Amino acid sequence: MLAGIVSNLFKGPWEYYVKHVDIGVPDKCWEWKKSCGTPGYGNWHYSLFDLPKPGAAHRRTYMLFNGFIDNDVHVCHSCGNRKCCNPDHLYLGTAKENYLDAVHHGTHKKPPLHLGSKAYASKLSEAQVLIIKQRLELGEADQDIAKDYNVTSGCIWRIRKGHNWSWLSI
Repeated sequence: MLAGIVSNLFKGPWEYYVKHVDIGVPDKCWEWKKSCGTPGYGNWHYSLFDLPKPGAAHRRTYMLFNGFIDNDVHVCHSCGNRKCCNPDHLYLGTAKENYLDAVHHGTHKKPPLHLGSKAYASKLSEAQVLIIKQRLELGEADQDIAKDYNVTSGCIWRIRKGHNWSWLSI
């Protein structure tokens, strides 16, 4: 009987939480183990309160333990760790309180983005992009250049328009 109660306890969002959070001692951070978004917060990909997916893992964690909260309410970290999903480290605040808390912890700036070849999905190196930019200046067609580098013509178009690799100049 007890085994059935325990197994039902960890169904749905609770099971998802337990699988995706490195749960440790109560006073330490419990970090999100899976994917994180650009600002460094965990990505929650499980339905909770019929909210759209994905959501910030620390917000969903707070709701899992405390109930639904509106979008205008911020979930702050007393520890300053963006990956932390320890419910004891999460509290509600206003936008201003959240910002001041982030300033206090030194986390008010986004982590540096990985530019160029260090970006997650980059297929081109800086040297290749410099050559591509030179070829574009000479008037070569996007499709011809794309074929040589095994990328789409849209990739070359975004380089030409300055949407991608704009920080790299020839």
